[in-house]
Amino acid sequence: METKSVTSEKRIAGKSGRALTDGAQAIRRAVDILRAVAHIQRMGATLSRVALATGLSTSTAFRILRSLSEERLLRYDPMGRCYYVGALAYELGLAALAEEQVQAGWRNVVDQIARETNLTTYLMARSDKDAVCLLCAQGSTALRAVPMDVGQRLPLGVGAGSLAILATLEDEEIAEILISQRARLELYPGGKARPERILERVEVTRQQGFAFSDGIVASGSTGIGVAIMPHDGLTQLAISVSAVAGTVSLKNMRQMASFIDATIEGHRKVR
Repeated sequence: METKSVTSEKRIAGKSGRALTDGAQAIRRAVDILRAVAHIQRMGATLSRVALATGLSTSTAFRILRSLSEERLLRYDPMGRCYYVGALAYELGLAALAEEQVQAGWRNVVDQIARETNLTTYLMARSDKDAVCLLCAQGSTALRAVPMDVGQRLPLGVGAGSLAILATLEDEEIAEILISQRARLELYPGGKARPERILERVEVTRQQGFAFSDGIVASGSTGIGVAIMPHDGLTQLAISVSAVAGTVSLKNMRQMASFIDATIEGHRKVR
C-alpha cells in the first residue's frame, strides 16, 4: 500500500511539474507575441509576420493572437488584417511607475535637444533584448523625420538610440542578443539589420562615440544616437535625433552628438 501511495504521489508531482512547465511556456509565448506586435505594428503586424518574428507556427501564433485580442491586450483590424497593441496594455502600463519617473527626469533634456537641433528627439530605454521609445519631442524643421512612436519597440541594434545602447554592452552579450533576434532582424528589408551588419555598426559606434542609423527603421531618415551610461541605478538609456536623409553632413553629425552628450552631462550635474 505504501509503495502504491508513493508511486501515486510521484505521478501527481510529475503531472503538476508538466502543467507548470506548459503554463510557463504559454506565458512566454504570449509575451513574445506582445513584444513582436509592439515591434512591427508600424510596418503591419500580420499573422505571417508575427509567426516569423516569434518562430511559432501560424496556427499557434493565431490562437495566441486571438486570445490576447479577446483580453484587449491586442487589437485586431479586420480591414488591414493586422494586430496592434491594445487598450488593456496601455491601462496596465499606467501602473509602471519606474518608467514614468525616468520619463519625468529626462523630459526637459529631450525637449531642449529638440529645440536646439530642430530635429525630432527620442529617449530610448533598454528592455531586455529590445529598446523602447519612452519620449518623443517634435523638431521644428519644415521637413521632419518621425520614424518612431512613443511605446514602439525595436530590437537592440536597430535605430540610432538602440544601437548606441547595444554598443555599450560586452561582446559576449551582444552576440547572444543578435543570435536570439535573428528572426526579427530578417523583417527589415535590404539586409541592413543582419547581425553581421549590426556588429560592424557597433564597432563604428565605439570608435566615433555615437551611433548612426541610415534608414533601417524608416526609409529616408537618418538617426544619431548617444548612450546615457548607467548611473545611480538608472535603466540603460540613450537619446537620439532623426533627420531627413541627406540633410545632415558627417561634420554636423559629430557636432550634434557632442551637443547631445554635453546636454546629458549638464543635466546629470544639476540633479
